[in-house]
Amino acid sequence: MYKFIIVDDEPLIRQGLLKKIRGVTEELSFCGEADNGEDALELVRTADPHLIFTDMRMPVMDGKSLLRQLQSQYPDKKIIVISGYSDFEYMQEAISARVVHYLLKPFSKEEILGAISKAVTAIESEQSAKAETQNITREAEQLSLLGDMHALLQYVAGFYPAQNPPVFRSAPMRNLMSSSRMVLLTLYNPEELAAQEPVLERTHLFLPHPQSRKLAFSLQLCDASLKDSEVLELAASEARKLIAGIGPQACIGISTVKSAVTELPQAREESISALNCRAIADQGQFFHYHPGSYQAGPVMWEGSGDLIFFIESGNTEKVTELVHSYFEYYRGQPAATIHQLKENCRYLIAEVKALVSAYFPTQGGQHPSSSLEAVLGISFDAEEIRHYFLTVLTSIAELLKEQSVYSSPNVIDNVKVYIRKNISSPVTLEHLSSLFYISPSYLSFLFKDKTGENLIDYVNQERIERAKLLLRTSDDKIYKIAKALGIDNAKYFFRLFKKMTGYTPEEYRKQCDNGKGGGADGSCGA
Repeated sequence: MYKFIIVDDEPLIRQGLLKKIRGVTEELSFCGEADNGEDALELVRTADPHLIFTDMRMPVMDGKSLLRQLQSQYPDKKIIVISGYSDFEYMQEAISARVVHYLLKPFSKEEILGAISKAVTAIESEQSAKAETQNITREAEQLSLLGDMHALLQYVAGFYPAQNPPVFRSAPMRNLMSSSRMVLLTLYNPEELAAQEPVLERTHLFLPHPQSRKLAFSLQLCDASLKDSEVLELAASEARKLIAGIGPQACIGISTVKSAVTELPQAREESISALNCRAIADQGQFFHYHPGSYQAGPVMWEGSGDLIFFIESGNTEKVTELVHSYFEYYRGQPAATIHQLKENCRYLIAEVKALVSAYFPTQGGQHPSSSLEAVLGISFDAEEIRHYFLTVLTSIAELLKEQSVYSSPNVIDNVKVYIRKNISSPVTLEHLSSLFYISPSYLSFLFKDKTGENLIDYVNQERIERAKLLLRTSDDKIYKIAKALGIDNAKYFFRLFKKMTGYTPEEYRKQCDNGKGGGADGSCGA
């Protein structure tokens, strides 16, 4: 419903006009009357009508002056002039003031209804246009804000160079990011987070990670007057709220206090470091970043060599079993952190990468190590990393099954290949029998039957040949060479080398240095 006022110096005329208006329409609501131009202007100011019915001849301020004032101060008001005079001057003024209609007294119901309909149509048209403009403006502002938040997210996530921070175009982001105290929280939940769109609130920004639905950032913005300890306490309070809202499995890493947008990439590294430094079993907690918080990891899992062997031999069932054992080992280490687990994962994947490169030296595409880094960068849960490991390592085992150096139908040929490839590790009859699914006694018998020599003698011969090579080509200490051959006891190595070559390791090296005893194969004797 639209409001209207009546301006006329005759009370009876005002009453008559009001009666006629109410008789022809229910769309208008009467909100006041005035008997001169000055009072009419005050009434317009206080009542804010949509439509003004006014006479032209009035005391104090006549209709001509009123129209000029209304045009100047209230150009959106719709005006219907009612006059008993068909004076061209009045008509000209009304046209100049862009009145909706000019009615001459006396007028019929049809005429006033037509004038009112014309005025209402004009009001509705302007309101619709104004609403559309406001909607367009709001949408543009919202798009600008959303663009700013996504740009900030990409910058925080590390997809833009740290030295090129985003330029914010929306007023809310410019105002918010003018804060000189900020802390970044990195949130990880093993289950997908419900919120997957950026959210701007009065004191913080929630930014879901663009590559993981389990990871998000929360940027806390604080007043410059607060101390670092106060800012960090506010961040801790926000972390508690986030964990309470998301669930007991969520974990949060908190950066140190920053003072500029350009420091946010460093804040991301700090908050992720805080997440990585938590114990594997820790959940439902938040962790502050402390410089130098990485610690040495637990002893490397002793089954890594066997895992590499079963990958190379294409035994996917055994690979699956050992991957489970690997992660159970780290879960059983109370002091082991996510960081330490990841570092040992990197070691294993580097070994697998070298293995794949040996079989496919010109193979294009992404190496396991590069895909691993992508996973480790956004995962902070042992189970998720285990799932990746299981998928990748069993796939590689399947790939190598047909081309494996262990694919010979003759088990002794495969044993000899294993010994040569792993001569730098301790090689025992019991271990070999477990790898090739054969009893120690039968393996010993079968090896002697197929090769004519004892297995231990074959192993020692391979070690001595490798030792001779190292003595000729390196300046390593003798104990280091022994260790490189899987022999921890240097005295035993001395005796073994002397027994099988007739020389001590030093004597052999000296012969090589003096150029004596050189054979056609490059050996230095024995």
